[in-house]
Amino acid sequence: MIVYEGNEIVLHHHRGNSAYTIITFTGLNFETVARDFFLLKNVARIKDLDVIGFATKKPNWFLSDEMDEAIRVIDQLLGPDRVRLVFGQSMGGYAALKFSRKLSADCVMALSPKFSIHPDECDIAEDYGKYLTDKMVNMSIKPGDIGGRPFLLSDPKDRVDAYHTHLLSNVSPDIIHVPTFYSGHVVYESLSGSKSISSIIKALASGQPTLVRREVSIQRRRNPANLRNRLFLASPRHARLVALTLISDQIDAMKNRMFIFAHTGFVTGIIYQVALRGDHALAVRLRRKLMINLATQGQGEAFDQVLATNNITGPICLDCHERILCYDPDEKRLVVEPLTQRSSHLLPVYPGENSLACVTILGERFMLVAAEDAINFVPAGKTRSGSVIFQPKGSFYTIGFGQKIATSVHGGSIAILTDIENEWERFVVV
Repeated sequence: MIVYEGNEIVLHHHRGNSAYTIITFTGLNFETVARDFFLLKNVARIKDLDVIGFATKKPNWFLSDEMDEAIRVIDQLLGPDRVRLVFGQSMGGYAALKFSRKLSADCVMALSPKFSIHPDECDIAEDYGKYLTDKMVNMSIKPGDIGGRPFLLSDPKDRVDAYHTHLLSNVSPDIIHVPTFYSGHVVYESLSGSKSISSIIKALASGQPTLVRREVSIQRRRNPANLRNRLFLASPRHARLVALTLISDQIDAMKNRMFIFAHTGFVTGIIYQVALRGDHALAVRLRRKLMINLATQGQGEAFDQVLATNNITGPICLDCHERILCYDPDEKRLVVEPLTQRSSHLLPVYPGENSLACVTILGERFMLVAAEDAINFVPAGKTRSGSVIFQPKGSFYTIGFGQKIATSVHGGSIAILTDIENEWERFVVV
């Protein structure tokens, strides 16, 4: 229920039976749902936790004249003796530290907080300038702002968050840094889940650094976001190892493996890299695994479209940007589109007999023939003048007709205008 609402600040309260109250702050980009959402809303309901949630209608880092009134409401609700835990992510992590003393916090957990976003106080990306207001002058977290035992969770490999962690560590020697390697900026994602979060909150309530570190480590090790992020980081150098992990029995046993396979661009990128390096059999196995998971686990319009759109009856052809080569029968041209964003009328292109570029329409195979500025589809048969041909080059193909080969343009189109082979002309078929 909403217990306070101003022009900027909204305060929610879920009355639970926990021995402590968790006061939370939302991160950025939840402003439009400030009246309906607060951080840990679902966890509070599922685990019956007592949670007071701050939300804001503006991206103001909770620097509002309304905060004092909202905090008075909390004091009236809780009284002086209630154990208070303060929790926030990113913008909310900043607020968790900034207001922890005013909130009489016993313990604080700030996930990837900023020291400030004002350029007079620290280095900050230019795009943060759009959030600056007069109230953000001298907004940095000061020693007197911090109350209770503060824990700061951030990824040491994230350059920006490591910088702000360093600045905050200089503010107060009491801040305890709990490194969350591979989490990236959104640390909460690698802790998420009602069981995981409630276990971490219970450890936070103890105020013991050893218990907090241990519980964060245990819960992150079990979280698919942690595995996904590690696969993302490993993929540029270890594509084959990532592919083997994705087709492993351990991944199959994961209840929420679609958390990983939903990133179809990432998976098709691994398929491309593995095939390009010559391991065609592994690429085919991973492609099959992706399709199975999309068919059995995928939800939402994007996945439904993959299954409904002119089903892929043959192999798929991928470009260097992890997109599928298709034929547009309306525009009579070749295009490339991501797997889960493919328009319903586009036909996947693949090599048929004699390496002729083909499409399948209602179970019938047609080959593609270029004439002047258009590409037409004709009944499959022998090579004829203008036939679009897949030209094998070891582990990959170039595609073209005559002396010209196809170039995959970053925006999604195909240009047949070069006779020089480089990365943008390399396609794999799996």
